[in-house]
Amino acid sequence: MDLTEYFDAVDFSQLNEDTRLSPTLSFGTAIEKYTLACSGANMGNADVAIVGVPFESKNNEVEKSTVPDSIRKELYQLTVIDKIKVIDLGNLKQAQSIKGNFYALRDITDYLTELDITVLVLGGSEDFASGICQAFRGNQFFTFTAIDAFLDLRKGKEAYDTHNYLSRVFSKQPDIFQFSLIGYQRHYVPVKLFDKTKGVGEHLSLGRLRDSIVLAEPVFRNSDFVTVDFGTLKYSEAKGKQNLPNGLGGEEICQLSKYAGLSRRLKAFALFEVIDEMSAEGLNVSLAAQSAWYFIEGVLQRSHANPENEEDFVVHKVEIWQVEPPLVFYQDNATGQWWLRLQTKGNSFVFLACSEQDFLEATHNEIPEIYLKYVQKIDEILK
Repeated sequence: MDLTEYFDAVDFSQLNEDTRLSPTLSFGTAIEKYTLACSGANMGNADVAIVGVPFESKNNEVEKSTVPDSIRKELYQLTVIDKIKVIDLGNLKQAQSIKGNFYALRDITDYLTELDITVLVLGGSEDFASGICQAFRGNQFFTFTAIDAFLDLRKGKEAYDTHNYLSRVFSKQPDIFQFSLIGYQRHYVPVKLFDKTKGVGEHLSLGRLRDSIVLAEPVFRNSDFVTVDFGTLKYSEAKGKQNLPNGLGGEEICQLSKYAGLSRRLKAFALFEVIDEMSAEGLNVSLAAQSAWYFIEGVLQRSHANPENEEDFVVHKVEIWQVEPPLVFYQDNATGQWWLRLQTKGNSFVFLACSEQDFLEATHNEIPEIYLKYVQKIDEILK
């Protein structure tokens, strides 16, 4: 696959000038070096590939945007992250239709993930998430997580828009294994609306996240794709598009980005709905750049221990009344992360991320809710 057909190349000479740090310490210099070195046969040497989306969908129209290059300008000036190869493929060329833009992003994500390269998308409206989701259409355990104050569902056919993209995702992929909404605000999302989502749900409201942000970590560890709607961040901290008085702040979105990067399973991470306007005072773009930086740092620090190799884990078999066989939990010796083993066909197993709280509930003879959800969904798949 020739990726040059899909992109307009980055002008490194402009983005790497007047940096705060010396060239040897700035991230942009390292990204430029790896980008120029990676092409064709050695593309697979990269760990992370940056993809810019310089336009947004609005009411079936496409509007151009300078957001990707603005994020790059900030990201390139941050300190270099050693021992990780990040390449910048440039900005996606606009197709002849909105669907064509989605298909292009689908094909790019599909190709890069086959090479085991994590995709980092900068810019674009959130409806581009539907294109990325399509790259996982053959994965029966596909899990998609959105960090958003709202649940972007609408009834019936509507124009391509950021506020209804989930309707299209669930329509195209009704068998999605898990969808989770992180940081939603309960006064914006009626409980009944979650009934219209597909797959297993691990939804965390803004209040629960504020009480314990670490609750999001196992959700991301189960995810193939995570998207962030920067428009729904707290306005006083991030100047988000929606002018929300409450919402996730700067430190929280960076922490969540780090958790997402730490997920060994995660293949794509997208920063959508970023604004590059004078009214935003550059905060939205700067925060997006820092989120991208922490995500990349998380990718570097991923644990590659596999629960299938029990030598790296402590195995706990927990007997629960009326549940056969016993529940089997795995705890990573190095990170302390927890996994739950579930049987699929014959002697085949799937390992799903869980929390220590799930394990403690089982030890008290309580069936963890996550276990019931997963077992029911796996039974649906096997029928």
